[in-house]
Amino acid sequence: MQGSTVIRVIAAVAALVLIFALALMVYRSGGAALIWQMGDGDPVLKFYPAPGGLYVIDASNVSLVDGSGKALWTVPFPGTQYSAVGNGGLYVYSIDRGLNAISPNGSVRLLTMQGMNYPPIVGDDGTLYLRSWSLLSAIDQSGGEKWNVTNVVSDPVVDTEDNIYFFMRPPDHITDVYMYCMAPDGSVRWSTYYGKYYASIAMKPARTGGIFVYDEPTGIFYHLDSDGTMAWDHTMTYLGEYSLVEDEKDRLYLFYLFGTVHVVNERGSLLGKYNPVITYNANLSYCPAAYNDTVYVIGDSGKDSASLYALNMDGTLKWKLQFNSSASPVIYTGKDIVCVDTEVRSDSQLIPVLYVIDDRGGLKFTYNSGDGRRWEQVYVGPDDTVYAKTYGGKLYALKG
Repeated sequence: MQGSTVIRVIAAVAALVLIFALALMVYRSGGAALIWQMGDGDPVLKFYPAPGGLYVIDASNVSLVDGSGKALWTVPFPGTQYSAVGNGGLYVYSIDRGLNAISPNGSVRLLTMQGMNYPPIVGDDGTLYLRSWSLLSAIDQSGGEKWNVTNVVSDPVVDTEDNIYFFMRPPDHITDVYMYCMAPDGSVRWSTYYGKYYASIAMKPARTGGIFVYDEPTGIFYHLDSDGTMAWDHTMTYLGEYSLVEDEKDRLYLFYLFGTVHVVNERGSLLGKYNPVITYNANLSYCPAAYNDTVYVIGDSGKDSASLYALNMDGTLKWKLQFNSSASPVIYTGKDIVCVDTEVRSDSQLIPVLYVIDDRGGLKFTYNSGDGRRWEQVYVGPDDTVYAKTYGGKLYALKG
């Protein structure tokens, strides 16, 4: 009888300890439920959404991790420097092991030992484009080289027809810069002299075909068809520097730092124009975002404080949420929630915090990083699970 009483007392104490621990965890995480975490041993370098979970690359291995944090498979691959996803798989490169393809079932296939100093680009047809300094190579899925060119000075981009675009200095005009478009077989479709080339000029594929050419610091922005014809030009140099954002409905947002926002469709038509800097005191240098017919901007609201504004497509206000912030915030969007990464001052220290907000402006939860580092990657899964990786290599799966 006495023994059973002792057992009941011990059980009661254990239950109280558990309740206290859970309460402390909720207090520290601002209501978030920590589902799992990785990176306590080998730091996580990068992760990608994958069928059935996440591809997780750490300092020693590559794994496919499901929603519960269980590794469905793990393959040794130390020292990953560059990686990419595409064509149904994951591609990882290290100096010692070269470029390898990892399939969704975890099988590993060496493609090439060619050196690289940029991440690979994967075409829709499975062709891989590798850049090693000024050398650009195209290889197939067996690792065989299809073609190569030298004197390339920009990152290449691949359009929806698998044409590849890049800037280069031709051997016979080494002081000049030309834009090239090559077909998948390596033949030159066209090239044109580019007299005012800057290193800041970039390209991105247009989902309707061809590419966008843009230079955020100078205001350049136009669309080229795959035959080299300029389809439209929305260059506004007099408005100054801008940030380019594309949403899931192919709408393009030019957030000019002086205050104006232009919304353009892929045919170049102006869908909307407004100025959240004047209307809401927004700071458009704080990485704005657009998703699900909502534009998100952040404005300063006094010392150690900021406000997140959710705007309709015409610039009118949906909702506003004020939050503590002592650093430049970054916005990440998901289906039903939006995340804000920032730092909050506590005494003389800055504490990295992730705010998770629902699509009506309600604060769902906050989470402080366990290693004191800011968030490097944040991804909102289809079920609203938030996957967040710090610069220190800790990966958390959060729900709340």
